[in-house]
Amino acid sequence: MSTNKILEKISTDGLQSKYRITFPANLIEETIIAATKEKAKTVKMPGFRPGKVSLPIVRSKYKEEINKSAVEFLVSDTCNEIIKDNNIQELALRPSYVFDNENNQFEEGMDVSVVVTIDSVPTFDLKPYDFEITKIVPNVTDDAIEDARKNIMKNNPAYIAVHEDRGIQANDRVHYFAEYFHKGVPNTSNNIDNFVLIPDNTEDPFIQLLLGKKVNDSFEFALPNNKKVLYKVTVKEIQVKEPNLDPAQYAVANGFKSLDEFNGAIKNQIENNINSQAYLYHKSQIIEALVKEYDFELPKSVVEQEKRNILRQIRSERDKAQANGEKLDTKTDKELMEEYSDTVNKRVLLGYIFNKIAKQEGIEATDDELNSVLLNEINTRPDLGNRIVEYYRNNPSAINYKRAEITEQKVVNFLISKVKTKEEMKTEKEVNDLVKSLLEDDDSTTEDDNETNESETSSTSNEEVK
Repeated sequence: MSTNKILEKISTDGLQSKYRITFPANLIEETIIAATKEKAKTVKMPGFRPGKVSLPIVRSKYKEEINKSAVEFLVSDTCNEIIKDNNIQELALRPSYVFDNENNQFEEGMDVSVVVTIDSVPTFDLKPYDFEITKIVPNVTDDAIEDARKNIMKNNPAYIAVHEDRGIQANDRVHYFAEYFHKGVPNTSNNIDNFVLIPDNTEDPFIQLLLGKKVNDSFEFALPNNKKVLYKVTVKEIQVKEPNLDPAQYAVANGFKSLDEFNGAIKNQIENNINSQAYLYHKSQIIEALVKEYDFELPKSVVEQEKRNILRQIRSERDKAQANGEKLDTKTDKELMEEYSDTVNKRVLLGYIFNKIAKQEGIEATDDELNSVLLNEINTRPDLGNRIVEYYRNNPSAINYKRAEITEQKVVNFLISKVKTKEEMKTEKEVNDLVKSLLEDDDSTTEDDNETNESETSSTSNEEVK
């Protein structure tokens, strides 16, 4: 009986090729036996020494897992041959397969035929970066600085030190220092130097101990859930709200040397806000220029995958709307896919362009940049810090998306530095209005998560098959 597989090319449609592979039953059986032996090395069962469970028992207990492993090994091995023989340099997605029978499932003891779909990455040459964009330059007026300063003073009243001899009261801001002891042994690395705002009413045991204390008073505080930890707390300063300070006094009360330094900090913040929003405007122009410059065939499987991503997002939004009692969009999945067809093609196209520019120019996200982004995410939601860390630890693909997102931003910044620009000064309100209009008109500037998926998808290598 022959152990040779039969390989037949069914069709070629642009970047996508389909093959029928037929594996004879005896080859399947040999591979299943090998997979069973491999599985047996790690199986632990009562009555057997580790790795010594009999093969028939292992095969019976882990039948589906072993059969799947055997088929996937044979398919992967054959796909590598196809890739090598056809000189395919890069895959758009990991090859997929379906069983070529009515039930689309494995039939033990029979020849097994599968239809494999292989999509390759489009090949294209990068064009010169000779298009032009309008580059926004921050226009921060004295009036804008004054308005921002007034808002800051209104929303964040200053606190000044209390000099009279009185205890801590509600609405005071208290500066305290807490020495850490574990089983009576101090550990300076865990000391706390902090401020706390005393609420009107609270049952917090720490706040209750603070109330009535004066400057330099001390007390001991034990953690309710860990009696081995003790803090020796000293009141350093008591502050009260002072809403009537003039700008110069407010600046000094908040740690600035002068009003000029305070105004300078406000100006820098406004400039940062403008530059942050301007990036979206610059990016939209870059995208528009690239879409006009390039037109190449896209892998069908990647486009379909992106359509499914969008559909999944829309369904999620519908579920939330339904839960909130909102009126639901009645469009069918087919209508939605037609509506988003151009957007999907645009995103996939841009993913490949950004990816190729990154490779050609040696642009990549460093580990330090990735760690900085992740740390900022944790600092933004410290209450969810542990859950965020756990999420990324259990989802390597999420890390890859973050890395691709950073790389994409660096590519956009690279293009901004290379293309011709004409400068245009805009205030914070003007650039905010401009970007708001862009976001309403163009999905591609807002769905960074989808663009990230494309960048990551387009960089998939042949190694994944192996």
